[in-house]
Amino acid sequence: LPIYYDDDRGMVVRTHVDGGPFRQDLIQFEPDVLAFAGFGSPFPLPNVRHHVQTVGDEDWIHFTLCLDSAICENVLGQEVVEQERYECTITRYPAKSVIDRMSRLDGQYKIACLWFKPNALLRMLETTESRIPDELFWLKAGRVDRVHHASIPLTTQMYHAVNDVLTCNFSGGVRRAFVRSKYLELLSTIYQSLVDQANQKRSFCGDGDHRKVEAVASYLTSNPASKDSLADIARRVGMNRTKLVTTFKEVYGTSVEAYWRDWRLQKARDLLVNRQMSVSEVAQQVGYSEISAFTRAFSKQFGIAPKKYQMK
Repeated sequence: LPIYYDDDRGMVVRTHVDGGPFRQDLIQFEPDVLAFAGFGSPFPLPNVRHHVQTVGDEDWIHFTLCLDSAICENVLGQEVVEQERYECTITRYPAKSVIDRMSRLDGQYKIACLWFKPNALLRMLETTESRIPDELFWLKAGRVDRVHHASIPLTTQMYHAVNDVLTCNFSGGVRRAFVRSKYLELLSTIYQSLVDQANQKRSFCGDGDHRKVEAVASYLTSNPASKDSLADIARRVGMNRTKLVTTFKEVYGTSVEAYWRDWRLQKARDLLVNRQMSVSEVAQQVGYSEISAFTRAFSKQFGIAPKKYQMK
């Protein structure tokens, strides 16, 4: 039977399934801060290895620590996020995201998750947006128009913190206080690792090159119908094509072409939702001269034709 914290905002489950131990710890620290930790050996619930999750009307940020399992997520049909064992992945899901999640397991799993709304993340970190590096803009409040994610290796400190949550024998409010302290430890460690990673990227490509690729990203999102080649875009910011390709990948974690394509299709998706433009008008707005090419790209990205999406 589940054991509750001092109220119904937290629950601990400890049992055996098919002869193996199964533990879960779920807690709501605040209305916009949720935590989950779980362990199973063998994996006790095959029916949840593959499940679909829908994000509500606001963006959420998800911290996932995989200790003895691996996960693959297909988000909005446009972004595949692979997470391996002993890795922490931080993902920003735009509002209304649909997450198709598959756990790749071979006998057991051990995982911990933290879910935040962006404002809550800043509050828990006791920091302000001005202190967040530009590379981590997607951790700030407000909304984003595409999926963002980053990964860092799992440290021994993180591993032990998750184990401390799963093996804690406290109860009631004392347990909540202990578990909260462990999640704060995890959050602080992960965030500092992200900042260090961002600083290393900036050092690798240099402040000047970093500003140039940011200018490229700004140009692309301001000119979705541009027909400029990569070489043309590189010349605009004073770089050669090769340097642009490698530096853009270092900063944004994806290619220039993929970044531009995803942004244009996400923009198209938003325009279709408003229903103020026809499909052909939307296609032209985001740089597709042929509606057939737009329909193919949109259908491949989101799994539904633009006309049908507009009629939903």
